[in-house]
Amino acid sequence: MNTHMTPLPPAPTIRRPAPTWEQFEQRLILEVVRNQPEPRAHNHEELLANRRQAAELRARISKYQRSLQRPVDQSHVKALSEAICRLKVLVWRMFPFNDLPVEIVANIFRYAVWSTTSSPDGILLRFRLTWVCRRWRHIAVHDPTLWNTIWFKDVKVGYQRSELYFERAGAATLDLRIEDDDKSRLDPDQPMTGKDMNRILDILMTKSDQIRMLVVVVELWPPILVLLDRLHRSSRSLRQLERIEIHRTGRPYRWDGPGYRLSDYKHALSLCDGYTQGINHICLNGLHLDWDKSCLTNLTSLDLRRMPPDLGPSLERFRYMLESSPNLRKLSLDGAGPIATTSLAMRSYPPVFLPRLESLILGDVLVAYAIYYARIIHAPNVREMTLLNLGGEDHTPLFNVLTGKFPELLMLTLHRMNIRMSAENGRTMVQWFLSIPKIKFMRVAATMADMLGLFNVDGRLHIRHDIPLNLTPEYRAAILNNGSFIILCPELEAIEVEHVNIGSVVNFVHGRKNLGVPLRKLFIQHNWLESMEDPEKEVIKELNDEPDFINVSVPMKVTPVEESIWKQVRGG
Repeated sequence: MNTHMTPLPPAPTIRRPAPTWEQFEQRLILEVVRNQPEPRAHNHEELLANRRQAAELRARISKYQRSLQRPVDQSHVKALSEAICRLKVLVWRMFPFNDLPVEIVANIFRYAVWSTTSSPDGILLRFRLTWVCRRWRHIAVHDPTLWNTIWFKDVKVGYQRSELYFERAGAATLDLRIEDDDKSRLDPDQPMTGKDMNRILDILMTKSDQIRMLVVVVELWPPILVLLDRLHRSSRSLRQLERIEIHRTGRPYRWDGPGYRLSDYKHALSLCDGYTQGINHICLNGLHLDWDKSCLTNLTSLDLRRMPPDLGPSLERFRYMLESSPNLRKLSLDGAGPIATTSLAMRSYPPVFLPRLESLILGDVLVAYAIYYARIIHAPNVREMTLLNLGGEDHTPLFNVLTGKFPELLMLTLHRMNIRMSAENGRTMVQWFLSIPKIKFMRVAATMADMLGLFNVDGRLHIRHDIPLNLTPEYRAAILNNGSFIILCPELEAIEVEHVNIGSVVNFVHGRKNLGVPLRKLFIQHNWLESMEDPEKEVIKELNDEPDFINVSVPMKVTPVEESIWKQVRGG
């Protein structure tokens, strides 16, 4: 056997944002592995040769490491990284993997399968594990936990793959996803029907007592109605169901019963006939329930989207859902929520205390409704809040209500917020920012430019309501001579921007630096960056005076800064 390894490729020349040594090393190793021949069993002489080569590499690495204690030569760094990569790959290829106990091999397989970044990759990788050899196939096929996450999206092969996974999952708990979209359909113009949904549920309900998670994404009402009916009829056997998401992507939002062939449904259905005690995570998108007969309690996540305003839960029922969920961590109302009632009736209730709520999302409602909703809850430990697409010409009254409610806030997203600038509104916004002093990350999209300019204001001028809005020079001087500059959000370390005035972004970055609290990162949303004119891109580039200050962010994906903040919050 030829024991010489394929030469390493040239070092990457593309500049990447802030690569760590581990990331750099991983890229090199992956390049080496991709260029290696298929592995095979080594005979005794080949193993001895490999061990000699490994000893030589270890000696070479030790030599390079000693040299790095002196002024560093770039060639030594490259040689060291190359030697380390060669050694690691060589040791891996010599390792007697098939001598490991079955339990350890199975655990390695699980790590490999669940480390993929996309569902299609995970699906293919599970099959590939069964193609290597008889031993690997036997271990993989007989490990139910490798197969118990099933994506029913293979209608073009008659759901054969999903049924195979379903069979191999054995008695393991099941995490299921049913999805209907243009790419997966037999006919792109023919969305899933109620009959199609029945066919899938005929399979699933044979193991209804094993279902732990169920996510359904369809376009039309008929499959939704079939689903709700089958869940209703199978409710007593759904003992392990913890998480349910039902997304109906099409219009209309409302369905009162008649108008479809499934005319047996004369009114909204309950969820699982009220037997929902085990469900702690619920998301309903584009459909409504019989709320009074759906016992939604002990929730950790409640996500309601796209519902007609008169088909949400009553205020009393909504409050009951919250009060019965003391461990609620995420609450999202996006174009949905409790039915608005008179201000007099609302004032008779105290806010619902949600001590564990971490994430709050409110969007696609009128600002008056947002104010109504904000007064329903008391959640002082919220760490992340998103406000998006609120109706109305001026959203400042909402921030007036929110001031002081979220002192532990760390991450804030503002999307399409309208602030009608005036002296009074400016003070309201400054006081809002003063009330969230721990904020570390902010995302601003399609929001008025003047809002960023408020961050350069001295908080002393607005910290109290009795300070006149139009100060005389003498009064202003008296305030500024008393104490130090009060910086708004002094711990803010990163911001992501999209469709915001470029000049306001530049002034914001320079302003924070002049105040002695410079940003560590500026994220530019990828799609916006691509649509910029060349002059705008040049202005952005001029801000990159620190290494890796400007980063490109991906839509719908959290930034590394947000990931780091959540790890700190949860002690990870």
